[in-house]
Amino acid sequence: MTTGTDDLFSERERLVDIAQGILPSTTEAERAVDLTFARWLELSSDERASTGSRRERLTEILARICLDLLGYTPAPSHSAAPPPSRPPLEPSEPADRVTLDDSMYMLLLVVLDSLRPEERVAFILHDVFGVAYRGIADVVGRSPDDARELARSARRRIQQQRLRESPPDRHRSVVLALLSAVEEKDAIAVCRLLHDDVIALVDTGGTAEVAPAPVSGAEKVARLLIALSGLTPPVTVSAQSVNGRLGLVARREGRVVGVVSLSVAADAIRDIWIVLAPEKLARWNDS
Repeated sequence: MTTGTDDLFSERERLVDIAQGILPSTTEAERAVDLTFARWLELSSDERASTGSRRERLTEILARICLDLLGYTPAPSHSAAPPPSRPPLEPSEPADRVTLDDSMYMLLLVVLDSLRPEERVAFILHDVFGVAYRGIADVVGRSPDDARELARSARRRIQQQRLRESPPDRHRSVVLALLSAVEEKDAIAVCRLLHDDVIALVDTGGTAEVAPAPVSGAEKVARLLIALSGLTPPVTVSAQSVNGRLGLVARREGRVVGVVSLSVAADAIRDIWIVLAPEKLARWNDS
């Protein structure tokens, strides 16, 4: 591996974060980043220098690859070829972005799964990573105004989802009831606490074949929760704050091996995000 390639890999963590927000699995995100690096290395020195900073170009290449993997075909560009150079991207509009505190991330993942590919790309690039609408327009084959509207549409969906959330005290009582029902392995009691259309997302970081796709429906999700609580070697599950609201934390021999964040609306659990990926649990074990 050359020195230039080593330096290129300093961008990997950021690019994987972007791809994970757009694509349905960590495996696909890693693949998209690998394809991005391969495509970058195929460019000549003049091509790499003709389109702004390396970070901007890598982000653009990655976004296009993600859209390809999602089966999206951008509209034809208004120009046959990009200009020889680009001025610095204008600052992203702070008032035109959703506030992404920790409590937003589980809702964000659930809503992103229902967005059109171009909406997902526009929102992730603009609101999460601060890419200007002009740069997004080049990727999705739309005008900057269209790119702005795509991000706004995604933002509205996320905000509408958040408004459905139950008050903290009701959220707490439902989560504690769920913990009790799971500990007793009472599938019927668990189902009563779940919305009929509940969705559970499991992030293993590619380390295990546990629910690689979203699990939906009260009965299937209840079976998943009970199965995860009965893992071998055994785990101890407790209720504690996760992303600003009460969630569940699983420990084995004192180390955190799983974190569960839940969305409660109208006295029913609507969305569940289960993180088992060791690298994403590092901060729980370092504190």
